[in-house]
Amino acid sequence: MVRPGLQLANAPFLRLLVPLCLGVSLQQNSMLLHPLRMLLLFFLILILLLLFRKVSFYRQPFWGLLLLVAILVFGIVRVRQQTKNFPILQKEQYFVVLDDYPIEKAKSFQVVGQLINSRHKILAYLSKTSGIERAKPGDIFCFTGKPELIINEGNPFEFDYRGYLNNKGIGYRIFLKEDQFWFLNGHELLNISRRALIFRSRLIEILERSGISRENVHLIASISFGARDEVDRETIQSFTNTGVIHVLAVSGMNVGLIYVILNFLFRFLKTRRDGFFLHTLIVLFGIWGYALVTGMSASILRAAMMFTFVVIGTTFQRNSNIFNSLAVSAFLLIAWDPAIIRDVGFQLSYAAVLSIVVVQPFIYKQLYFKSWMFSQIWLLLSVTFVAQIGTLPFTLHYFHQFPVYFWLANMVVIPLVSLILYLSFVVLFLSIFSGFLTSLCALALDWAVGLVLYTVKLVETFPHAVIKGLYPSLFQVLLVFLMGYLFYRYVKVRKSMFLAGVLLSAIVFTLSAVICSYQQLTRAEIIFFNIPGTRALALTSGRKVTVLYDHCENASERLAYYLKPYLGERGIGKVETYRLSDSLRLAERETDITGNFIFFKGIRLFVQPIDERDQQKVDPSLCADLVWLGQKKAGQIDLSNFPGSKTILYRSSGGKGEDMTKNAATALLNMRKSVQLKIQSALPGSPNRIFCDYFNQTD
Repeated sequence: MVRPGLQLANAPFLRLLVPLCLGVSLQQNSMLLHPLRMLLLFFLILILLLLFRKVSFYRQPFWGLLLLVAILVFGIVRVRQQTKNFPILQKEQYFVVLDDYPIEKAKSFQVVGQLINSRHKILAYLSKTSGIERAKPGDIFCFTGKPELIINEGNPFEFDYRGYLNNKGIGYRIFLKEDQFWFLNGHELLNISRRALIFRSRLIEILERSGISRENVHLIASISFGARDEVDRETIQSFTNTGVIHVLAVSGMNVGLIYVILNFLFRFLKTRRDGFFLHTLIVLFGIWGYALVTGMSASILRAAMMFTFVVIGTTFQRNSNIFNSLAVSAFLLIAWDPAIIRDVGFQLSYAAVLSIVVVQPFIYKQLYFKSWMFSQIWLLLSVTFVAQIGTLPFTLHYFHQFPVYFWLANMVVIPLVSLILYLSFVVLFLSIFSGFLTSLCALALDWAVGLVLYTVKLVETFPHAVIKGLYPSLFQVLLVFLMGYLFYRYVKVRKSMFLAGVLLSAIVFTLSAVICSYQQLTRAEIIFFNIPGTRALALTSGRKVTVLYDHCENASERLAYYLKPYLGERGIGKVETYRLSDSLRLAERETDITGNFIFFKGIRLFVQPIDERDQQKVDPSLCADLVWLGQKKAGQIDLSNFPGSKTILYRSSGGKGEDMTKNAATALLNMRKSVQLKIQSALPGSPNRIFCDYFNQTD
């Protein structure tokens, strides 16, 4: 077997992948140069490379460096080309063609469709009426209205929902009542992706008619075909808590099964003259057809690309380099769609495969079993352990939890999932010929899925099954990767410099954790949250926060949803929640709330009541450092009523208003008191971009 170090040295595309990822990441996080200049620079470098194409990059490193710069520029240009601009739409009549099947929600059906005569997609919520559940991809509906741009709420550390949808081409959303839309009967507009989804739906219907329970059919559809929308949230959470959520994402195991089946069925072509090429075309068509049916997720694209190189290499009798194949597949995917580099599935998929390829053979060799059964168990356990460790920094950073018994759950679930994959295809094949055999295999399939669910639910009940509340920074994630790689190199070659690197990285990680802990203990913040339908602010002192809010329906659930990212990232250990109307007096060492006045860290904040009757009882001439007005339109606010106040903040109805905090820095610095406080106000519309100023002034 070829050593990983030698394979890395013989993987030239790894050197090309690095500048591409760097260029894409730089452009995604900042606007560097004018696009025309970048394009001209790219073509200039390309022309130079063509003129000197016979020069050896190994002997002439200048030209090799020029190639890397050209690829970096190419990454920047591709991001600019793929950046989607969504113009503001006016109120008029629109025609939408469905891209997928409707998803039933509590009070509506959610549909995603493409605006006809536009490249943009819209997320529509249609009120429940008869017939919508029978809609399918390609159907066309019409509505008259004004689609609104999808925006974030702007609260600190919230999920970038707008960016997530924009990367899928979805820039608008609209809520339509029963009399505001209608379907055009007899009209449809199908393309290859919509036809593939219809074909997938028919396959799932065959499974349903075979006698499998509905809940298990949804799970089989997710495992075999990537149809995850119908799996209930509780089941998905259970799979996440036990560390086996990856089996619900179609990946290399599924593509490998397709490859094995097609390679076996059409192996006779290899015995004929020129049969290798026909065999290759059939296998590649089957692999990419399956990828299309399953929704072309990041993991399936990576697997399909990898097996494409394996099939082509086998046809031309070339031994493929696994690292080079991974690099080529990643390079092509990123070059085609730069936004995929931010896809969590893309990152987890490549991290898992790399860790398995690099580390698993070394781990597996550490134990030897004469028994074939124990050897296979150790193989499965080592693969599971290495894959989980390789993706651990990503899972902690994105999901903030660690499944303790992942190894145990995977030991049972992965063999069963392999069986489910085989049985699901057998059931679909037998449904053409024999009803009895189909029912028999469907019974076994139903039993296997039930055992998977039972195992997942059981492991989830184990004590301390999930460690939650883990919020490592991106810098700490990179340090963990660096420590892991250096430690692996030290174990392999036993050179002291790698051990020194591990110790140095550990020291930097410890210092980072200490600094983060110190910041949490000394933090002082006033956070004005943007929550539709109500007002809420957080007074943070160290790891304690006091939350004040107006009355709203399901207040505890809504506050928990909007505040959870902030509380986790800030390491808040104690939360006290009060309604503004109920907090008549709350006396503490740092916070004092009297009526509508809040005193915090030397700042006096006046909160204007929402109720008009309460507003008449307030003396507007009272001086305050900050005035927080109710949810009113800008034209309804008379700022002259607050002559003694230094800073005015207001929200329009619905929480989507303007902000008047830009004079906060000057106002607070002019105060005759010591101020060491961060004031932050959520601005709707921009992903994770919020106005904040730091004030540090001493008399």
